[in-house]
Amino acid sequence: MIESLKELLDKSPFQPFKIVTASGDKYDVLNPYLVAVGKSQLNYFFPKSDRWVLIRLNQITALESAHQAA
Repeated sequence: MIESLKELLDKSPFQPFKIVTASGDKYDVLNPYLVAVGKSQLNYFFPKSDRWVLIRLNQITALESAHQAA
């Protein structure tokens, strides 16, 4: 999953996607600067805000295209 995540973040041109967690939460990645990937977790920064959330990589269940139906 981490390799797929890194590929999506590095894709040129960038294509927005969603991170889906085991709890059912979804995070829209509208640009690659909203995510900082670490060894076992990532920080997701909410757009136009000072808010952020820590997501453990083992809690990510899916990476969806931003164009997929909810």
